[in-house]
Amino acid sequence: MKKITSIALLALLFTNCKQSSNEESKPIEKPADTITVVKEEKKTEPKEDCKDIEVEMGDGRECILQDTNLDEVYQNIIKNKEVEESNYFLSTIPSERKSVKVNKEGLISIDYEIFKDKVTISMNYEGGVTEVTLEKINNTVKRSIFHYAD
Repeated sequence: MKKITSIALLALLFTNCKQSSNEESKPIEKPADTITVVKEEKKTEPKEDCKDIEVEMGDGRECILQDTNLDEVYQNIIKNKEVEESNYFLSTIPSERKSVKVNKEGLISIDYEIFKDKVTISMNYEGGVTEVTLEKINNTVKRSIFHYAD
């Protein structure tokens, strides 16, 4: 009787171990990830070729931007805050000469002068002037930013 009981217990253990090992060998099925990758069309920033320029009573920087236009460069100045207080710029380049009174953060006014293929923006401060010039030359734009002290 002891032999039969021992054999039965061994058979149960063996059967139980065999079931466990079969379950372990099965791959765990996961639901497929439902994350969809959205291909975002990124507009590449125009290539820049810049140089620093020292002027009397100030300093500046001139950049030649490849394959762009005046509107894109203007929007990038605002978006990238390339000039302090550019948040006071008009949302688009005006079509004619315009002056905007600001009187905030030391900025008195912003004057826009519009020419064919050229825009000059003068930011008049209590202690000086920042002048931004955008000039379209073929498929490039020359962006100049100069800071002058009074």
